[in-house]
Amino acid sequence: MKKNLNTLTMNIKRDWFASILSIPQRKKIEYRTMSDYWLTRLEKVGKPPFKLRLLNGMLPPVPEATIIVTKVMKNKKNRELEFHLGKILEVKYWDQQREKPKKNK
Repeated sequence: MKKNLNTLTMNIKRDWFASILSIPQRKKIEYRTMSDYWLTRLEKVGKPPFKLRLLNGMLPPVPEATIIVTKVMKNKKNRELEFHLGKILEVKYWDQQREKPKKNK
């Protein structure tokens, strides 16, 4: 695997974020509409493998996770991009046992 992987960042709803980080992992594919917006970003980040930085929220500190994308499929029938998720590299501001954000102290 490449040492310096490019990173794609996207926001995600809490339920999906929790499903990706659950043990065992319940969600292994993240979907996005096949729009010019996502196709341009996908072109910039390059072919897999690359890092996917998922953010849950807007105001810091927000729960976030960095995950390796192993494959991207273009489902032309449904006009969707499928990001196949691999190893979870890093998780911040997230209580994995409770599947919710960690509180600031």
